[in-house]
Amino acid sequence: MFGATEQGDWMKFLCLTSDDRHPVAEELRRQGQAVFSTADVVEAGAALGHGPVDVLVVDAADLVEDARWLDALRTRARPEEPLVLGLARDGTDAALEPLLAAGVDEFLVEPFTPVQVRARRLLLERRVAARRQRRTSEAEARGEVARLASIIQMQSDVAMAGYGLDELMRLLCERSRLLCGADGAAVALLGADTDEEVNYLVASGSLTPFIGFRLKVEGSLTGASLLRGEVMRTDDSEADVRVNVTALRQVGARSMICVPLWREGRPVGVLNVTSRRPNTFEDRDVRTLELMAGLLGAAMGNAAEAQARQELMVQNTLAMGALEESQELFASFMDNIPAVAFMKDERGRRIWVNARYSRFFGYPVGADMSNVSDVELMPAASAEQSRRDDDAVLTSGKQSITEMMVPARDGTERHWLTYRFIVRERSGRRLLAGVAVDVTDRKAMQAQLVVSDRLAAVGTLAAGVAHEINNPLAFVLSNLSFLAGELHALAPELPSGRMAELEEVLREATDGAHRVRQIVRDLRTFSRGDDEVATAVNVQAVLESAITLARSELKLRAQLVRDYCEVPLVEGNEGRFGQVFLNLLINAAQAIPMGQSEQHEVRLSLRSTGDRVIIEVRDTGVGMPPEVRARIFDPFFTTKPVGEGTGLGLSICHGIVTGFGGDISVESEEGRGSTFRVSLPVARRAKEPVEPPLRMPLVG
Repeated sequence: MFGATEQGDWMKFLCLTSDDRHPVAEELRRQGQAVFSTADVVEAGAALGHGPVDVLVVDAADLVEDARWLDALRTRARPEEPLVLGLARDGTDAALEPLLAAGVDEFLVEPFTPVQVRARRLLLERRVAARRQRRTSEAEARGEVARLASIIQMQSDVAMAGYGLDELMRLLCERSRLLCGADGAAVALLGADTDEEVNYLVASGSLTPFIGFRLKVEGSLTGASLLRGEVMRTDDSEADVRVNVTALRQVGARSMICVPLWREGRPVGVLNVTSRRPNTFEDRDVRTLELMAGLLGAAMGNAAEAQARQELMVQNTLAMGALEESQELFASFMDNIPAVAFMKDERGRRIWVNARYSRFFGYPVGADMSNVSDVELMPAASAEQSRRDDDAVLTSGKQSITEMMVPARDGTERHWLTYRFIVRERSGRRLLAGVAVDVTDRKAMQAQLVVSDRLAAVGTLAAGVAHEINNPLAFVLSNLSFLAGELHALAPELPSGRMAELEEVLREATDGAHRVRQIVRDLRTFSRGDDEVATAVNVQAVLESAITLARSELKLRAQLVRDYCEVPLVEGNEGRFGQVFLNLLINAAQAIPMGQSEQHEVRLSLRSTGDRVIIEVRDTGVGMPPEVRARIFDPFFTTKPVGEGTGLGLSICHGIVTGFGGDISVESEEGRGSTFRVSLPVARRAKEPVEPPLRMPLVG
């Protein structure tokens, strides 16, 4: 119904329109998206029922009289409701009101330019991806454990099976492709007589036809990985200057990871995985390939040593040496994996644990823990759950994945995702093996995502409230202006002195109404949804909006001092920068004790130097010791009591500023306050002249 594209990285759009060549639908098709158009609501419902549909495109004109049909249509979607993109004739409140009432996720205003369509499409893609990420976070955690178990099992296979080097390279190559979800994988080695090119000796998947292909080391990502001895990764070869684009187009690859293979202290080859799609691989894929490359490099070293030993000793001695080395490699691998691992016999005694397991429970590495019971290591409730989970796997013989809390030695709660499975010794004895990954930080991030969703809802509510306040506010200002005129007309009929009193009352009412209008305007600034769109931004205006919202926090703690110079527009996003400056102002206020505002100040400085604009937020608060200052931008780091801070505010500020090409730093000393300095790049193309500085008192 929707058709296919060559890219494979598209979303499905359902456009409710009678125009088969609607400009938005046509532009989405030109951008490689799958688009289906219909004017029949019944046909649209059938399409949604057969789904999945990512985005539903509707016109505001179709929602004016009754929007309930849209809600009914959404419920027909399978497996979940699509996002809604609304189309409006213009940007007036009247034109946008039906879309806002219907709760659309994004909207476009005529004329529907390619840039606007692409920008909204990218925002919708991010929302779809975020929604899918939330749904699959637990599955990803399980997949991470399963992947780790697969690597462990494969390492055991390598240690026990005694594969030849060629067979081992093929095995590791194919397993690397499967574990990373890649289209192709290959092993390339330097030639015996030259260091200028590599030869692809083994390949799997889409790279199989290129076995024997020779690639020059100079000018390629594979060559750079080999020469520098570092992991190289490209998420989109078409936009990466390090990549030999011609060669990757020839093999049909857009994403690639290159991991060097080491032997005798120097890189001798590269393990590659590729994908036809951009942005395919993640950091965990890099870690997986590093483990694979370590196994392959060790295997290559083993092969070279085995060849030398064959000339010096008999076959039995060689086999024993290879086995011992493989066992050492297994022990080293297990002691350095980012997880705790153990094996128990059927009586529940630990017959083996890795180094990370021993250290977590406070035992020396290599200590005998066979007679240590679960109750000695963890609370009674956790020990009982562990025993039940062990018995379930031993009884059924089936692997399991469970989550439980086991505190660290200092009492900190740590949550573990444990993968249990059965292994057998050559004698036939069954052992229970387990690998546990610490998912505490991931659970904290999931909780933060829930908070972020709530904040997004608050932002949407703020935008709606601001819109609703603006209309009656306009009536108030208009009536106040009318009353002022009428008052001057009635001045001769009023008693002496009465006119001045009434004028003062009207002036105060007008000032208050304008103050409300400014607050509404600031609320709109902080509720905008175009977070990722970079434009030319007036920093001073953003600072003033942040001051307005932070005024209640500042006035009881310090005097606000403005030190502004005229500066050019900067490259960025007004809403995102507002979030940064509001956070810095509130942090500055909270660093100052309550009730001594005349003795403290928060100073805002604004100046430009070269092609940068510098914003400083300086306070006279308590300051920070060096150990706090060194970690102030780390995620989840906070000095506030438990329950009062997430430790993400300054980390998010750092991400926003650096994401738009800027820098953020801090200078602080205990007892002498702190200074946060933000440096932003000047806008490349200023679309409007810089407004002159607002005339405000130096102390506010």
